Amino acid sequence: MPILCGKKKGKGQAIILCLIDMHITLVSPRIAVQKGDFLGSGIPYWPIEMAVLAAFLKLRGEKVSVIDLFGSSPTTLEERDDYYLQGRPFQHFIRTQEVVDADIVIVYALSYMSHKEILSIATAIKKHKPHATIAILENSQAVTGYALDYSAEEFFDAGANALLCGEVYWNWNEIIAFLKDPKGEPCENILAPNLSERKVNRKFNMKPSYPIPAWELFPLKNYWSIPYSHGPKTNRFFPMLTSRGCPFSCDFCVIPETNIRRWRPREPEEVVNEMIELRNLFSVYHFQIEDLNPTANTSQWNDICNLLIEKKAGVYFYFVSGTKAETIKLDKVPLYAKAGCRYISISPESGSKKVLKAIGKSFSHSHGELLVESCRKHGIYTQACFLVGHPTESEEDHNLSCDYLYSLIRKGLDEVAVFIIAPLAGSSLYKQKSIEFTSQNALISFSPKGRIGWKRLEARRCELIKVFLFEKLKKGGDLWLSAIRALVGMPRTKVENLPRRILFIYWLLLKYRLQGLLKKYVYRFW
Repeated sequence: MPILCGKKKGKGQAIILCLIDMHITLVSPRIAVQKGDFLGSGIPYWPIEMAVLAAFLKLRGEKVSVIDLFGSSPTTLEERDDYYLQGRPFQHFIRTQEVVDADIVIVYALSYMSHKEILSIATAIKKHKPHATIAILENSQAVTGYALDYSAEEFFDAGANALLCGEVYWNWNEIIAFLKDPKGEPCENILAPNLSERKVNRKFNMKPSYPIPAWELFPLKNYWSIPYSHGPKTNRFFPMLTSRGCPFSCDFCVIPETNIRRWRPREPEEVVNEMIELRNLFSVYHFQIEDLNPTANTSQWNDICNLLIEKKAGVYFYFVSGTKAETIKLDKVPLYAKAGCRYISISPESGSKKVLKAIGKSFSHSHGELLVESCRKHGIYTQACFLVGHPTESEEDHNLSCDYLYSLIRKGLDEVAVFIIAPLAGSSLYKQKSIEFTSQNALISFSPKGRIGWKRLEARRCELIKVFLFEKLKKGGDLWLSAIRALVGMPRTKVENLPRRILFIYWLLLKYRLQGLLKKYVYRFW
């Protein structure tokens, strides 16, 4: 259905109207699984921002199609040098109506780990549809994402016509006008081949309202059918963003670049209404909160909890991407539990104040201990995330992290996650070039095996994990109950997803190997 759009040329000037009747196809890539390491890669992150954009475009009356390569076939595996790609290859879709009819193809830069895959998708589209407009959409709401402007030349060499940086909702009329006619000058939150050197200016709305993600366009049953997820796996669940951005400036994180330290909360009523509507539409009662820092403003989640209780929503929520521990007041933990909170991830990063200062992050170790203790009393499972491998980290700093982890376990911590720092494009560490790799082609994951000094850093990671396992064994039945829940597929923490995830991936790998043997020794004789 044609609709009117406007492009405002300047203050006080007339708005130029144009007719749009285009087919826009959104593509989300396969995910990368690093060989021999399930702790820092292979997490099935849902393309939330792409689903919100799909809903936004539908509300405008535009024809929208979705191709979710991972979601379409999470049981398909393909081997690369040091990693696997999980999902259906884009070549399977190149002659489908979604691609053939598309005037504009927007490829979602889901994760830095999928960067090469995203480039290959752009190349394939340009080869088969040389006149199509190809745009790359930045994933600005994930710590595994990356700032597109730092890889601009690679994207343009692959055939991309535009890089859409940050959120695109606030000047979409200008963006669509440029995509329709790429010869014009792009708006300030877009990069194009002829202007790749200019500074991109990401746009934000500090009091945003977003449509409910168009999950009906996605292969939900496939996401629900695999035996693991980012958070504790339940039969049916949805990821959700209740805010965007983060006000802090950690040097290992890309978010200060892609969000300019601006935290934007959604209205509590909008959040609760989205939960209730998705519950009613899809019979989903579990929500994994994927915000970068959901509780940055304590009053927002206090209001959300009160509304959930008032409306008798009957849902459960899990803070799976971490939150600033100090922003959760201890006297509000009972409210969170009553409203349906069942899991909180916090990120101490290090037990060393020296390392935290170098990172650019403050953390109250004492509050972290008290929060874990209070959550334990109220039936909320907790995770603590640690980092190893910061350029300033010494052996003494590492020992302080071990000591702090021990303190958290004594307070009732349920699980630990340990990552080896990687310089994601756009982060301060990336700009400083203080972390080196053995090869330019190494996969940059959340714990990159190609990093120089990997064995030493892996030993530190293993030591933290051993501290956790040994101390939990001393405490009694916690670890055994965790193992039982993991085996029967009723996880209460992320790590309880891990055994079934490993078995699942190895089953896919076995299937992949067998298919290769069949092609080699059987099919050629037919």
